[in-house]
Amino acid sequence: MLKRMLPSIFTLGNLIFGLIALLLIIEGEPTTGAAFIIVGMLLDGLDGRIARYLGVSSEFGKELDSLSDLVTFGVAPAFVTYTLALEEFGIIGIMIAFTFPLAGAIRLARFNVVDSTPGFFIGMPITMAGGILTIIMTYQSLIPHRMLAFITLLLAYFMISAVRYPDFKKIGIPKFLQASIVFVLLFVIFVLRFRELIFFPVIIYLLIGIKEQGLILFRYYKSKRVIQK
Repeated sequence: MLKRMLPSIFTLGNLIFGLIALLLIIEGEPTTGAAFIIVGMLLDGLDGRIARYLGVSSEFGKELDSLSDLVTFGVAPAFVTYTLALEEFGIIGIMIAFTFPLAGAIRLARFNVVDSTPGFFIGMPITMAGGILTIIMTYQSLIPHRMLAFITLLLAYFMISAVRYPDFKKIGIPKFLQASIVFVLLFVIFVLRFRELIFFPVIIYLLIGIKEQGLILFRYYKSKRVIQK
């Protein structure tokens, strides 16, 4: 019984951290709330791995994971963004903030019913989009708020786009190498205090989306020219 429940316990832990983040944001502590979102990312990365390791993956777990992700990586980051950067834009800021979890809900629904390309996600995963937005918001005092509004919309678009993002769990990178990279990155960021290094994977993931979207537009333009000829 416990074996089947263990992955769901981690999933619910992810949801609890998302709810705590929302509570902290409401209480006027959006930066602390952002930290709980990042911790939620760690739990989200464990539940699926535990389920596969124990051989207890299920449709119930998949649906529960999606519902939890929508709160922790859709709604909570939108609240952080609105509180720290978008509130000054009034109703437009509210609309931009709402766009993010709405796109996230569409992304999750599509993921649950449409088979992805082997080794890839179609559209940026909400976990990554929410994590990127939250990380960027911790530097909101250094970035123009109009740029933050644009980044919020860009991430929302990438979630519902046809852009392919690599699924590092399925493209043949050994688990030991994955864990080593994550450990070294966290050590450099939090122990050696090179916090800005956290932008390195963020920028890479954004560039993947921009490059793939450019290729999609190029192929579309090329096909239209062929048809016209």
